[in-house]
Amino acid sequence: MIERLLTPSKITAFLDCAHYLTLQHRLEGGQLTKHNTFGSMAQLLMDKGLEHEQACLDHYRSQGKSVYEVPGKNPGETFAAWVARVGNPMADGHDVLYQMPFVHQGVRGVADFIERVIDDSTGVVRYEPLDAKLARIEAKPGHVLQLCFYADAIEALTGVTPVDVRIWLGSGRVETVRLDNVRAYWRRIRHQLVEVMELDAATSATTPERCSHCQFCEFTDVCEAEWRSADSLLFVANILKADRQAAVADGRFTMASLAACDEPIAGIRAERQIRLVTQASLQVQARDNIESPLPTLPLPIDADGAPAGFMMLPQPDDGDVFLDYEGHPFWRADAGLFFLFGLLTRTAEGGWVYEARWAHDEAGESLITRALITDLDARRQRYRGMHVYK
Repeated sequence: MIERLLTPSKITAFLDCAHYLTLQHRLEGGQLTKHNTFGSMAQLLMDKGLEHEQACLDHYRSQGKSVYEVPGKNPGETFAAWVARVGNPMADGHDVLYQMPFVHQGVRGVADFIERVIDDSTGVVRYEPLDAKLARIEAKPGHVLQLCFYADAIEALTGVTPVDVRIWLGSGRVETVRLDNVRAYWRRIRHQLVEVMELDAATSATTPERCSHCQFCEFTDVCEAEWRSADSLLFVANILKADRQAAVADGRFTMASLAACDEPIAGIRAERQIRLVTQASLQVQARDNIESPLPTLPLPIDADGAPAGFMMLPQPDDGDVFLDYEGHPFWRADAGLFFLFGLLTRTAEGGWVYEARWAHDEAGESLITRALITDLDARRQRYRGMHVYK
């Protein structure tokens, strides 16, 4: 029987997608032989996360803290053997421990930082976990649950219960969470996870659903292949989860069956059903190379007969500007950067010209933004009916 251990990444993934653990178990059990590596966004976040972590470590050192870097895992060494070799360096009185591994109650993980804290009222020394995360505004539930695991492991190792757990956000702010406020929730989730870990992957009832974890998941191609094989309704453009549920309840499980639907579906408004059926029909025709006249689409008008959708666009003007900009969401851990401003405008001769304005730092971004506003204002003086389309 395969020994399954939970990890912080599995905990976070499970909160977004229950099917993730099923796929992970299939991989571990040899039922999956291939899955893709992390995508570019996941790799970007991983790289930026390491940079943020290093910046936090440098900050501790700049404060004169005694920082103990836990020796890393040796090649071929098991995680459990690594934990045993590291032992309990908290007993040595370091101010900060960096990359401390733990195995406790079926969960294993590596805490970014463990801080030494002296209670102001009792003088008791305790250690509390802190993780560096790229989130800028507030910690996510998965982050807090990971820290709850580290807190449990610290208590088991030292006999002293942490009071707080902390997240060093990408913005530079350290968010403190009182352990007693979240520990009961963590223990309930941990119990649920243990039950899931014990399930046979072959009989698991989970099914893949698109979610926020998909862009980071190494099993994206597995789910994509399953959806394609099943001709999933997920691929119908602009379909909502509620629409899919209503269609499935009506016996319409595939895109092709929705395309062929000529009867009302309970739970979907008639006008919306027409659009979804038309869309599914177009996609099926394109996919299967079916030669068929294009369906007549209803005019985009609202219930009162007023224009809607593209019908609401104003008449074109020679001064119209089509504007787009590209940004790096994690140019730094605490800030993004809009590095490209692209403008498409009509020339006096009636042609079109594209202009790219590049920014390489925050100062450049600020200069370009101000210049763009000035230029658009001047253009508005020349073309009173102009519009800016994003």
